[in-house]
Amino acid sequence: MNRLIRILCVCLTWSAAGVCAAAGSQDAFPSKPIRFVVGFPPGGGNDLLARMVGQKLADRTGRAVVIDNRPGAGGNLAAELVARAAPDGYTILMISSSHPIQGLLKKNLPYDPIKDFAGVAQLVVYRSILVVHPSVAARSVRELIALAQAHPGQLNFVSSGLGAGSHLAGELFKSATRIDITHVPYKGTAQAVTDLLSGRVQIMFTPLLPVLPHLQAGKLRALAVTSKNHSRIMPELPTVEEAGVPGYEFVGWYGILAPAAAPKSTLRKLNAEVAQIVQTPDIKERLYAEDMDLVSVPPEKFDEVRKNELAKWSRIVKQTGIHVD
Repeated sequence: MNRLIRILCVCLTWSAAGVCAAAGSQDAFPSKPIRFVVGFPPGGGNDLLARMVGQKLADRTGRAVVIDNRPGAGGNLAAELVARAAPDGYTILMISSSHPIQGLLKKNLPYDPIKDFAGVAQLVVYRSILVVHPSVAARSVRELIALAQAHPGQLNFVSSGLGAGSHLAGELFKSATRIDITHVPYKGTAQAVTDLLSGRVQIMFTPLLPVLPHLQAGKLRALAVTSKNHSRIMPELPTVEEAGVPGYEFVGWYGILAPAAAPKSTLRKLNAEVAQIVQTPDIKERLYAEDMDLVSVPPEKFDEVRKNELAKWSRIVKQTGIHVD
């Protein structure tokens, strides 16, 4: 009997030690470098925001944050990689608001945008800008619509990838105005902007960040903002709705995800770090200067945001017939 008691005590001691070790490893997060995956090439909105946050996260935690650009398939190659990664919080993904609805747009998607991920943090909400190359003979949204009606299929709108926010905003515009403009997808915002600047393509719906220097230099022309409210940076621009397209609105956001089974304690720690990072004066000033609004919600609330995005776009996809396959 005494021997049995001793065995039980030893087992309980080992079990407690194991629990403590596991708890200790979670409390020590991060104890190694963090891999921050971006589904688009360097230079786009996802990438620039990931680099801003990643550098601050490295400074605050004392651990390297490696930005891993994995462009392709409108960000879905990167998303699949993270969905299949070890669920320990050391592999995270920068996403935009188009991520939750990829399953609506693409057949046989190799991951579930909702079920295979856990929210870490929603970072910012942003409005897009409707911009054109200066060679386009339109200085207003109404003039652009008239030009497209006069030349069906001859104007191109460019996006950062199939199913990306820039694609969805353009498809909504086509549907709302009943014009025929041709979608030209690229593998990232930087490539799309490069061809827009060259005049190979004529129209783009994009966050302000990648095109602001070109607007200021007169290399591109802004016609309107896609939100219901005006831009802080370019308040003179009308909204697309004010400019003659009733009911039009497109607002996006950026956020961070982890694999679905990542420890909740790790998600909360990352969320707390990111919330502090976006409030640091230099980051806050830069995001405001790029016409973004800060968001601070717990991981569970971000999960709700993603589910609501899916529900909203399910209705819109049915109404407009948007597809990318």
